[in-house]
Amino acid sequence: MIQQIETTHRQTTQDHWELRKLGSVLRRRWLLLIAVTAVITSGVAYKIWLQKPIYRQQFQLFLDINTGEELSPLSENARTPAFVPLQFRDFKTEMEVLTSYQVISPLLPAIQSRYSDLDYDKLIKNLKLKHQENTALIGVSYEDDNPEKVKFVLEKLAQSYTTYSLNKLQTSTNQAIKLVDDRLPQLKNRVDQLQGQLQQFRRQYNLVDIEQQSKILSDRMGSIIQQKQEAQALMGETRSQAENLQQQLGIDIKQAMAISALSEAPRYLALAEELQKLDSQISSESVRLTEGHPAIIALREKRQRLLPLIEQEVAGVAGSQVGKLDRLPTVSSPDTIRLELTQKLIETGSQLTGIQTRLQSLTASENQARQSLQQFAMVVRRYTDLNRNLEIASQSLNRFLVSRENLQIETARKVSPWQVISKIEAPTQPISPVPVRDLLLGVFAGLLAGVGTVILAEKLNRKYHSPEELQEDTRQTFLGTIPFHKQLKTAPTALSRNGTMVNSSYWEAYISLQANLDFLQPDKLLKSLVISSALPGEGKSTISLYLAKVAAAMGKRVLLVDADLRRPSIHRYLDSVTNTWGLSNVISGVAESKQLIQSVPEEENLHILTAGQIPPNPAGLLASAKMKELLEQWQTKYDLIIFDTPPLHGFADAKYLAAQTDGLLMVVALDKTEKPAVENVLNDLRISPITLLGIVANGVKGYVPSYSNYYEHYYNSGKKEPDTSRYQLMTGLKNREDK
Repeated sequence: MIQQIETTHRQTTQDHWELRKLGSVLRRRWLLLIAVTAVITSGVAYKIWLQKPIYRQQFQLFLDINTGEELSPLSENARTPAFVPLQFRDFKTEMEVLTSYQVISPLLPAIQSRYSDLDYDKLIKNLKLKHQENTALIGVSYEDDNPEKVKFVLEKLAQSYTTYSLNKLQTSTNQAIKLVDDRLPQLKNRVDQLQGQLQQFRRQYNLVDIEQQSKILSDRMGSIIQQKQEAQALMGETRSQAENLQQQLGIDIKQAMAISALSEAPRYLALAEELQKLDSQISSESVRLTEGHPAIIALREKRQRLLPLIEQEVAGVAGSQVGKLDRLPTVSSPDTIRLELTQKLIETGSQLTGIQTRLQSLTASENQARQSLQQFAMVVRRYTDLNRNLEIASQSLNRFLVSRENLQIETARKVSPWQVISKIEAPTQPISPVPVRDLLLGVFAGLLAGVGTVILAEKLNRKYHSPEELQEDTRQTFLGTIPFHKQLKTAPTALSRNGTMVNSSYWEAYISLQANLDFLQPDKLLKSLVISSALPGEGKSTISLYLAKVAAAMGKRVLLVDADLRRPSIHRYLDSVTNTWGLSNVISGVAESKQLIQSVPEEENLHILTAGQIPPNPAGLLASAKMKELLEQWQTKYDLIIFDTPPLHGFADAKYLAAQTDGLLMVVALDKTEKPAVENVLNDLRISPITLLGIVANGVKGYVPSYSNYYEHYYNSGKKEPDTSRYQLMTGLKNREDK
């Protein structure tokens, strides 16, 4: 919020600043403003005097809001015309039609019979159409220098527009009837063709009741899916039961079936029993006999001869369903429970086989039912498309039949054309020229052109014209403004001799400048400064002199040094000061400074050191160690030392000297100094070790400080004070400031 307020304040200040700058420019170039305004106003007045009077008249044309562009040939009710809302009416296109050659050309012979010079192009040039917003009214206006001609043309236009609207309505109705008659045979053939296709399609696919047939197929599909889900659930249960039995018996279903078959084979059982007896004998004999004993060897040989017989029996009974003989369980002494479990495992395996066969059958049935359902859906879709096309064709045929009847009724009904709702009369007052209005507009245009010319001239002028412009462009500390004074051109000290300067705003400007210098650096006393300018003739010497006088009048011991060793001028402003010898002689060692420093009789605190003889190398003298030594000596004796130096542009004198002082004060003369020169000097100062104290605007015309009115009123009203010297007055001011 605060940032927004600050932005608004800056914007307001900037606008006020721009208005002040514009006002200052207009005051300065008022002659150019008046000249441009006068020229343009005179041109407008001359044009008004030469211009022939132009007359204009118009009539209102009402466009039927119910009919729109034309009747719709497919309206269901002829007594209810097609309504188009105003916001959707294309009045622009209608106005283009009203000005088209097709509409205007029929009335041209009647017009040219009276005004032969009026052709289509000239008529359209002066014809204007304007739609009145939110209405169905169009204003038709025509202008010419002959009022009777205006009336005649408008009458012919009104007659032509009403005739055109009636013909257009009748033509559109007839065209609509013809369109319907052309389309009816096609629509009838289309309906007959679609009906035949629909009947043939129903016979081809035996479509009696589509919904019932679709329901039967869907129910069948659902039943198959349900049976399949039940079979899958039963198969899961049976498979789980078989896995449990296999884990209990340690055999699979094939082995169980083989064991079941072997348990019923007598020869296998006899051989298995004999093998078991041999194993028992070998086991009992191995306890008391060694492996190499003939009895053990005989038993083992007998056992080896028995094994192939058992394997042959197993292969003959069980076939490939069993593995090797050593994987078969012993069945010589069958376990009843195990045989039951084995039989149950065999039954479970048989059940799994049956369920798998049923699932395969149900899957095939499901695929067949799904395929039938998809085929039926395609048939239904094609049937629906044919039925919908037949319905659309039938509706189109019925709509055209109804429309044809309605259009026939509408043709017989009286249709209202466009209507002219205003009276057409010859104009009595011209629309142009209107002298008072046109002259005021000319003055206004002249003022705008004058302001633009003034601004352009100001942009092309590269000089500073106001303190605000100078401060804005340089972005430097602005120390003060010195008003323009006409008497200073001839004698810069004339105003101070008669005492009038003390009570003037000019003198007050120097007091303000001195105060700004004193407060520029509160923590550091300003002991010495250089006053210079960018170019010659900007008033730096005058400012140096009067600033020294103001400082002296305030009680400071001031030394004013004319350091312009190229064109010295301080001695010319003071009759009591001579320039026989001066600063150049002191620096060269010819004389001592105390011998050449001169006092001013009317200013006891002001001392002057003139430039002296012009040396061949002024910059070298000012940059010498002697100059630095002199400055140190003077700073011990004086409160303020002011150096008047050559211009900064093109000379290095001021830079050498300013580098040894507390700073540089730059003077810029308004309406005289070129901006590039000041910019170049400021750029040079930025890269030098010189302290730029600030800038003073000199020669401000029409510029009076806001406090000067009070100052003049204070010193010029009431009783006059006794006539005192300027020094006494300024001393009193200084004492009051000290208090």
